[in-house]
Amino acid sequence: MIELPLALLFEAIKSEPPEKIHPSVAFGKLMGFFYSIFPKTKLFGFVSLTIVIAFAFFLSTLPNHLPSPVREILAAYLLYSSISVRSMVEHARNCLRNGRIVREEVAKIVSRDVSSLNDSKLSSAVIESVAENFVDGVLAPLLYYALFGIGGALIYRAVNICDAMVGYKDEKFKDFGYFSAKLDDLLNFVPSRISPLLYSPKVVNCAFKKNPKLNGHSIAAMACYLKLKLTKVGSYVIDAGREPEIGDVNRSLRVFIRLSAEAVLLSAVLRLASTYTF
Repeated sequence: MIELPLALLFEAIKSEPPEKIHPSVAFGKLMGFFYSIFPKTKLFGFVSLTIVIAFAFFLSTLPNHLPSPVREILAAYLLYSSISVRSMVEHARNCLRNGRIVREEVAKIVSRDVSSLNDSKLSSAVIESVAENFVDGVLAPLLYYALFGIGGALIYRAVNICDAMVGYKDEKFKDFGYFSAKLDDLLNFVPSRISPLLYSPKVVNCAFKKNPKLNGHSIAAMACYLKLKLTKVGSYVIDAGREPEIGDVNRSLRVFIRLSAEAVLLSAVLRLASTYTF
């Protein structure tokens, strides 16, 4: 249980581990390597995903073979590498400069084409990213840690990275990334549906009604909570209020920080409960 407060301490010191020793970077490089050498079929995509998951599981077992306190420190480091609180805040704040929203910085955190978006649509893109990252980068890994320990958090992160690498429906990735995308959807199914409750019980009905995609409940909840109209051009519109303004990015970050604190508390309670139960 000591690994959770230690992981948060590491986050407070530095938002991300160094790239050379970052497990998530290793997962991405491994999947990228397999994509470069294997046929682009569902079978080899499944094999690649399985190997990356096995590697994540192997990493999660390393602390078990070490003496205390090295065991606890390594476990905390692995958990720290699986969550993204401060880094999301930093990335979103980088999109704001001198009261303006910086298109080039927005392009770094979203997959959509931002070249023709106005300030409102750019603000929407950042707010959606903040809301989605609450599930992918905070709530889900902390829930899987609470239920399954370091292995749960690390395997979730490995699948999430693989999905980000190859889990697209275009011709290039639709077969090779099929299982990465499906498993990521499955692992996010419960965390996504829990997330509106942490915003506020008052927005749960709105979030489920306006949910724009399979696991988009946190995005809908953010729109409902802030009473905004969030738009991904060509994909969806979540009409829960007015068009977003640049200042709403900071509002979404304040919500994100509160939600992250709630997720940490929820994880700690569930972890304690599972420890004493099993």
